[in-house]
Amino acid sequence: MTDNNDYILPLSDSQNENSSDEVIEIVQRPKLSAKKKKGHPPKTYSSIDELATQTSTPSEETTTKSKVSWVWNHFIKKHNEKGELRAYCQFEMENGEKCTKNYKYSGSTGNLSLHAIKHGINPPTENLTSEIKSNPIQPIQKHGQKEKEEAMLRWMLLTTQPLSTVTQKAYIEYINFIDPEFIIPGEKKIRMMIARSYGYNKDKLTQLLKTAQSISLTTDLWSSRSKHGYLGLTATWINQNFEIMNVLLEISYFPAPHTAKAIADTIKNMIQKWEIEDRVITITTDNGANIVAAIRELTSIKRLSCAAHTLQLAIGKGLKLVEVLTTRTKQLINFFSTQKQVERLIKVQKDIGYEEPLHLIQDISTR
Repeated sequence: MTDNNDYILPLSDSQNENSSDEVIEIVQRPKLSAKKKKGHPPKTYSSIDELATQTSTPSEETTTKSKVSWVWNHFIKKHNEKGELRAYCQFEMENGEKCTKNYKYSGSTGNLSLHAIKHGINPPTENLTSEIKSNPIQPIQKHGQKEKEEAMLRWMLLTTQPLSTVTQKAYIEYINFIDPEFIIPGEKKIRMMIARSYGYNKDKLTQLLKTAQSISLTTDLWSSRSKHGYLGLTATWINQNFEIMNVLLEISYFPAPHTAKAIADTIKNMIQKWEIEDRVITITTDNGANIVAAIRELTSIKRLSCAAHTLQLAIGKGLKLVEVLTTRTKQLINFFSTQKQVERLIKVQKDIGYEEPLHLIQDISTR
């Protein structure tokens, strides 16, 4: 199995979230003709570099190059009735209407970038390798600010740390203690780094999927604690070295109703998004009527029943033969669900010689 670290690599973070669209570039233009001084022959120079050094004057010509941010593909600038310059979002919603969000614009595109990301629009990706090769003259520090930020991002993603971690006083003090030179990026910058990391890793995973000759999918519907529905999709295949590759492709919000057609359309869109239509041969699901009917609409893909789910259904039907006993067992478990009864149970076990007290196995309907 491929190491997770191979797929959690942020892109170059050259664009600061508070950067302006205007970039001032100072260009020195050496004068190739030197004035003759009276009574002295003209001086000769061994190289253009020497000539430029000797003849350049404190006055420098400046040229302004406009660097247009990617956000202006989705925003327009115009003045409102108060005369303020504002940026208006042009993203078109699913109902055909445009987003009404707008921001005061003073040269910074940070808020605009974050708003575009909320619509699912990711910043343009760049290739780290090509960037390094295109600037071979500039030495790369082994542990510079950029590398430290990338290491911090890996840690946050692999350990599922919240964004608020970087604002915690204890964390800031700890980082300042072990590395006083490291500047901890703020939440806005980390959001941009995560978005760029997603774009980079999505492209990398797409290329990896193209190496698979045949792919088996697994899908399932589940609800969060807040009762929001989600649909997950994983891909499994065997690579050229006969290693099992297993990757999570999607966990997408899935609103009600969970009809067969809605499930089929969502899975079909996911498959097309990852460009694996011609390689998917099977998909493993539970035995729910809606998911079974949904996969039936995907005629080119064979459905396989989840062995664990099928076994659970068999156990559930088997327990109906001893329904009275299972009911009493559940009542006993509920009796020992309070703190008072749990403490009494532990005390009794210690009194009769148990070295370590045993705890009741909780009743979980799905397993």
